[in-house]
Amino acid sequence: MKLSSHPGTPGGRAACPQAADGAVGTQRPADARENGRLLVVGGEGLLGGALLDSGRREGLEVCATMQHADDPVAGIRRLDLAGPVEGWSLPRCSSAVLCAAITSLDACRRDPAGTRHINVSQTVRLADRLVSAGAFVVFVSSNLVFDGAKPCRPAADALCPETEYGRQKAEAERALAAFGESVAVVRLTKVVSPKWTLMRGWIEAWRSGRMVEAFADMVGAPIPLEVTVKGVLAVTHRRLAGIWQFSAATDVSYAEMARHLARRVGANAELVRDVSARTRVSLEHLPEHTTLDASRATRELGLRFPPPLEAVAAQCASA
Repeated sequence: MKLSSHPGTPGGRAACPQAADGAVGTQRPADARENGRLLVVGGEGLLGGALLDSGRREGLEVCATMQHADDPVAGIRRLDLAGPVEGWSLPRCSSAVLCAAITSLDACRRDPAGTRHINVSQTVRLADRLVSAGAFVVFVSSNLVFDGAKPCRPAADALCPETEYGRQKAEAERALAAFGESVAVVRLTKVVSPKWTLMRGWIEAWRSGRMVEAFADMVGAPIPLEVTVKGVLAVTHRRLAGIWQFSAATDVSYAEMARHLARRVGANAELVRDVSARTRVSLEHLPEHTTLDASRATRELGLRFPPPLEAVAAQCASA
């Protein structure tokens, strides 16, 4: 059943009550290890790279693993999650953020066994190694652990994924729960940055006077990369266990995002043609909602997730 919207929410979609109590897990007291070394697993990715850069700007001792790079002087160590555990060489750290994963929904659907080996089995083994060495581990997860049947999903709701990628994230979450307060899970909705390929392609097309197609029946709850990084670092530094959810309060369709961006860059919004995702791409599932209840993050971390169209438009300045 589709819920009615709160007054003033765009597109007739329900908005998450930011003051609601959605906390899961407890705050772990700070200790002397707070100021130790942070390890970013998957430093070549969007989030991992941003965490690495931000940590260095803040004067933190940060190191990273990457699948192909190896530069000990720069604090980069090669780590192939597909390889045998015995061959892993992990730097000492007091906390770690696990960003490395196969995130392509299509790749997970086409090769469930191969992607599960990395996204679940090897990821849990890695967390075990890190926790056994005394590190606090932050696992980056997704709104796709839910089916999207209702908006503003509370963190404590039963997991109900409808995609292979979502099932793998849910399975990893369940396994990592065994480590108790040594682990935090951070579920994210769509993270946007000036590097967002789709947005850059739209802007390039409009500059040439070309039409773009955007999905009118696919929605997202975009959150800025910089807010995401701030929140993940706060959870990591303060060793805050449990489940965290970062999300905009409402969903917007990709067609709405495109038209808003067109107007923002001075293009004609009529250069956006609404199309159905079902007619353009092969989908396992098309969720009606992607929003999560992010009230714990706003309350305890002081994060502000801007309205979704504002979050998207803010990225185009550097695109």
